[in-house]
Amino acid sequence: MKTIKFSLAWIAIFSLILTSCSKDEVEGTDTDLDNVASLTLGPVLNDTGRQEMVPQCSDEEPAFAQIRLEYGDGPTVIETIVPIGMDEDGLFTLYSDDLEIPIPSGETTVDVTLTDFVVWSDDGFGNPGMVIWIAPKDGSEYAQFVDDPLDNEWTLRAGSKNYQEVEVICFDDREVNLYGYQFFDITPKPLYEFCIFANYCSDEGRHYTANYEFALYYYDGNREDGKGEMIYEGLTPMTGNDNGTFWADPLCVAIPGYSGDDTSLPYLVFEATLTDWPGYYGDAGGSEPVISTEVSWDLIESLLNRDGDDETVNYWHIFFNCDEDDRPSGNAATTPI
Repeated sequence: MKTIKFSLAWIAIFSLILTSCSKDEVEGTDTDLDNVASLTLGPVLNDTGRQEMVPQCSDEEPAFAQIRLEYGDGPTVIETIVPIGMDEDGLFTLYSDDLEIPIPSGETTVDVTLTDFVVWSDDGFGNPGMVIWIAPKDGSEYAQFVDDPLDNEWTLRAGSKNYQEVEVICFDDREVNLYGYQFFDITPKPLYEFCIFANYCSDEGRHYTANYEFALYYYDGNREDGKGEMIYEGLTPMTGNDNGTFWADPLCVAIPGYSGDDTSLPYLVFEATLTDWPGYYGDAGGSEPVISTEVSWDLIESLLNRDGDDETVNYWHIFFNCDEDDRPSGNAATTPI
């Protein structure tokens, strides 16, 4: 099974890692990932009847929940931001792989603790905008306004889908430590979409749409290849054959923004490895089976179209074994992250 690791860099003091297999397995524990419990969290705005004491509410609509969970021995930590939905029964976190909690092999339950829960508005472009609600922590000054301040603990059973309500109160830019948090704990960073499309050229110069494996890393200037912590590995584009017409969609991934001062410096490295395509170009030949490119924020900015209400993304066109230079081309997405 391919492993996909996605480090979002949402929060200043930690990185979120998503993986198609597991994020962090508890050391010494064999975890069967077919044996999971699904968790949904529903923020409930607490009305204590003491509104003169409770922070004033924003008119912004809730859009995202920033969550920190711990589960199992060790424990294993999950730190993520997921979208919020609403139906006739109220608000709830939408499905997220991060909230699929694995049950250790040989066990039927796992204990889960919710330590952080912060609700954000939308900034108008599909990113967290501002903090509007927070679940206060036990021992904080604002814990008095809820019946069950964090940390909240539950036992989840394998194969179950659990809905848990979380009491929140409004946030109005007062000292965040009155809620039991630190300022640097609740600073999200937006994600951006990065798309690539690839061609392969035979030694005779015939162009083909390429199939390939894609990996993305944070840039590490101390390494000769520049590849630092892995973000993605083993991704491939969607490909097909329509009555003899072979095609591949641009491969799009979410990437973190850049926080440095010099936007011309590399902060990511992507690596694309040409793969075989039976029935089309067959075995991947040529002298350039791997393309490795350092990515700066200037490059990412050059692909973003910010005109109008919808943000669109051009893809980065790469060429295996071709005379053409890699360059921006086309339009790959119309929905911002």
